[in-house]
Amino acid sequence: MTSATTVDPVRKDEPMSPRAIALVVALGVGLIFVVQLLSFNASTPRTVDAGGAWHPPSSRAEQLVAKMDGHAFAQIASDPLMRRTVDDFHGDVGAAAYRASRPLPGWMFAVGSLGGQRVLLAPAMLVLTAVTIGWAIFSVDVLGRSLGLRVRYLGALVLTPAMVASIAYPGLGDPLAIALSMTALAAWFRGRVWWAVGLFAASGLCRETALLVPLGLALQVIWERRSLRPALPLALAPLPYVAWMAVVRARIGAPDGGGQLTAPFAGLLEVLPTWDAAEYLTVALLTASTVVIFWRGYGWMKTIAALNVALATLMGPLVWFRWWGFGRVLTILPVLALVALSRPTAENDDDDARGPVAVESDVARAGRT
Repeated sequence: MTSATTVDPVRKDEPMSPRAIALVVALGVGLIFVVQLLSFNASTPRTVDAGGAWHPPSSRAEQLVAKMDGHAFAQIASDPLMRRTVDDFHGDVGAAAYRASRPLPGWMFAVGSLGGQRVLLAPAMLVLTAVTIGWAIFSVDVLGRSLGLRVRYLGALVLTPAMVASIAYPGLGDPLAIALSMTALAAWFRGRVWWAVGLFAASGLCRETALLVPLGLALQVIWERRSLRPALPLALAPLPYVAWMAVVRARIGAPDGGGQLTAPFAGLLEVLPTWDAAEYLTVALLTASTVVIFWRGYGWMKTIAALNVALATLMGPLVWFRWWGFGRVLTILPVLALVALSRPTAENDDDDARGPVAVESDVARAGRT
């Protein structure tokens, strides 16, 4: 099997190409946003007590984006130099610094709204959220093709926690982080090492836990090659995040995660009695995905999954409290599981017994390209 494979975009058993699926998903998400806008009750209180942009929201679009964390990314978009960040978070330095630690989605929204213009910002965030969800779907196919695989049922990725949360609460940065991580993995397996490192670095500026992906990949390279040298480029991926956090500390202060991490399993056990069906279903999905990865996945997938499971044991009650908290952090698991279940392309049908180690040599090959 080669690390880069060209396949026909449409096969007899696939009614739609991956590009078409991604486009339909993006348009469908956009339609859902329109329905949500039209269904908003004008009498709903328009306040954002947690801070961020819009005090209060002045339109239905702003109201929709402010349902969860979208207003925090809107604040970055409207104030990229962090001149009024602390004031916008009601003087809470820790919260302001924490929200500023994930700047890339906000920068993207700033570009989409022509510099964070308020009249354009919320609509741009809705459009770009739909677009990045479509990109995230397509990026999984790009990863599969780089491994010589045909990823089926791409549309099912809409049901992963990060995508569901981003549809219910638009303006989040998780779809962008997933799209960048999957595209980075594809670049790595195609031997485009520095493109991969840059994309991994960008994903870390969306969500710091995305840096577990290049970390897991680096550990696998070291294990295969018995050498640090092939993995050294991946060590550069966290540097932009580290540098940005230095800027945040200098401009605002130290971030306060507010119970993001705790002793092993303590956060889970604390909130377990408060769970509803959605939380249990999300755990079932994440558990099944982990099993699939360790059953069918490649070594690098297993390493990335193990790092995420280790992180899960340390997540605090604020993360475990609801499905959209821990589900968003761990969405990489069902995404990788879908790739692990993929079939070889027509050019690789003779390699159908690929097993879980078929592309381990590709990991090493990419590392020395």
